[in-house]
Amino acid sequence: MSAWLQLVGAVVLNVAAYLVYKAIAGSGPRTWWPMFAVGLLLGAANTFLFARSIKAIPLSVAYPVFIGASFAFIILAAALAFHERLLPVHLGGMALVMTGIVLVTR
Repeated sequence: MSAWLQLVGAVVLNVAAYLVYKAIAGSGPRTWWPMFAVGLLLGAANTFLFARSIKAIPLSVAYPVFIGASFAFIILAAALAFHERLLPVHLGGMALVMTGIVLVTR
C-alpha cells in the first residue's frame, strides 16, 4: 500500500473515531464502554497507518496534511451525521485549510 494511501486511511479512521466519540457523548455506561472500545480501535488503526505513512512521506508534510484533512472532513461528517450547522465561515475555513494542504505538498 502506498504511503499516501496509508495517510488517507489514517485520516478516514481518525474521522471515524471522533464520530464514534461524539455518538456516545452523554450516553450511559452500558452503551458507552463498547462504543468507546470501537473508537479506541479506530484510533489505534489510525496511528498505525499514520506511522507507516511517515516512513516515506516527510513528517513536515504528512502531519499538516493529516491534521488539515481531518479538520475538514470532521466538519463535513459532523454536519451529515449529527446535523451540526455548516456555516459559510466553516466552508471558507475548509477552503483555506485545503489550499494550505496543496501548498505544503508541493
